[in-house]
Amino acid sequence: MFMDQGTKNAVDFQYIMNQINVLTPYGTMFKGRMKPHKRGAERGLRNQLDMLESYIPYVKNNTIRREFNNILSHMKDLRQSTKRAMDGFILTDVELFEIKNFLYNLSHLKNLLDEYEIPDFPETRVEKIPQLESLLDPEETGIATFYIYDAYSEELASIRKDKRDTDKQIRLEKKWIKDKVKEDLGLDLRPDNTVVVNRDNKEMLKTIKAYPYLTYFSETYLNIKFTIVPTDDLSKAERSLELLRDKEEREEMSIREELSKEVGKRRRELYRNMLAIGKLDLVLAKAKLAIDMDAAKPKIIDEHIINIKRGRHPKIEELLREKNLQFTPISIKLGEGVACITGANMGGKTISLKLVGMLAAMAHYGLYVPAESMEIGLSLYIKSSIGDMQSTDSGLSTFGGEVEVVSDAMKRSDEKGLILIDELARGTNPEEGYAISKAIAIYLMDKPAISLITTHYDNVADIEGIQHLQVVGLSELDVETLSEEISEGDGMEIINKYMDYRLRVVDKSTGIPRDAINIARIMGLRPEILKIAEIILTTNS
Repeated sequence: MFMDQGTKNAVDFQYIMNQINVLTPYGTMFKGRMKPHKRGAERGLRNQLDMLESYIPYVKNNTIRREFNNILSHMKDLRQSTKRAMDGFILTDVELFEIKNFLYNLSHLKNLLDEYEIPDFPETRVEKIPQLESLLDPEETGIATFYIYDAYSEELASIRKDKRDTDKQIRLEKKWIKDKVKEDLGLDLRPDNTVVVNRDNKEMLKTIKAYPYLTYFSETYLNIKFTIVPTDDLSKAERSLELLRDKEEREEMSIREELSKEVGKRRRELYRNMLAIGKLDLVLAKAKLAIDMDAAKPKIIDEHIINIKRGRHPKIEELLREKNLQFTPISIKLGEGVACITGANMGGKTISLKLVGMLAAMAHYGLYVPAESMEIGLSLYIKSSIGDMQSTDSGLSTFGGEVEVVSDAMKRSDEKGLILIDELARGTNPEEGYAISKAIAIYLMDKPAISLITTHYDNVADIEGIQHLQVVGLSELDVETLSEEISEGDGMEIINKYMDYRLRVVDKSTGIPRDAINIARIMGLRPEILKIAEIILTTNS
């Protein structure tokens, strides 16, 4: 498994997947089948990214994008209908209409691709099916509606002519009866060939009873309804019409059967186009995502490293944007072995961890990444321990849940993967937590996995061979100058506004940042308590 569900949730990968907005059922199918490119599949991933790159300029063109959207949004799922035709079933008029509509949209899509000379790839290549298109539009109407046209059969045309003639005869005969009733009785028949007479009109009721062209139909407590009595000619014409309708239905069924057979014969062309449309839909959705996120094409290299320049976490960036705040881009370079990020809680360590995980996952899935640039060597897996690992199902504590997840990661640490561990052992006592954190860092030092660990224990990173990173955080901020803003504002808003998420490489000589003190001050902890804390820090340093 490349990423378990816990890791996907931890790095907010579903957020990214939700931004890939495909428009067709075929695109939805391929989106659901998206798989990561693991180590060894570099060539395939590079090809996929190259293809994505070639579509981006066209998706940037609003006119072309709208035309794509208009065509793709009208594509129906024809897989079941095509299979029914292949299996010998007779398709309904609705199914034949949807196939005809698909063929018209297919033709429009092909014309669009040709008109703008949009790149052509085997997997996204659509081809018109003119024979089937003509078959479903024998009268060349040029419209997407479907009808069993007279042109399909001379027999059908003859039946329909007889139907029209007979129907005309029936209408004329009924008109004659209506006119006769009007002339003889002075009564106007309704469109349904009935007339209503009030029960109090005894004389009229007596007359109608003896009248040859009207007969009893129904009654209420106020009225009696009569309907016309068919003449011999009318009865004969109506029987003929019923026979013609039956013949027409059987002839239409025969035609639909032949059309269904032809659809079945063209199943390979239909399926091939469905697949091409699905892949095209998905790559266009990926291109739109890349544009919307102002993302860059990741460079896939053979060396097992991750090098992110000015990367952004799009979900957190969106949340900050809603508050009129900006995300500070993060740059980080990681190789095999261990890198530790230290700093106070709320200082952005976890954001850096999530960012690395999200961008690495996006690159493996063939997506552009929200960064100025990114180089990455593919991994065999991504495994994370981020957030509250407490397991109510197993009854494990937070620390027990952390150890369970980290133990799984250790089992794969001899493989070239990416391991992300956030604040290990925060759920146990500090002395033991520090010892366990340092032991895991030492264990992972010489492993082929790329391991990124966050911790508030600064000494965990004081080992030769471990890259020590610190979040800039609030260390460069003069909190004293914000005294008025702190006294009036919301502490969380101030932290979000001034927090600097950038990372810097430090060594043993670098002083420990006092972000925790600054955060406590911004959040309103009493000054006298903060002064005592600073004295204690100075005494112990």
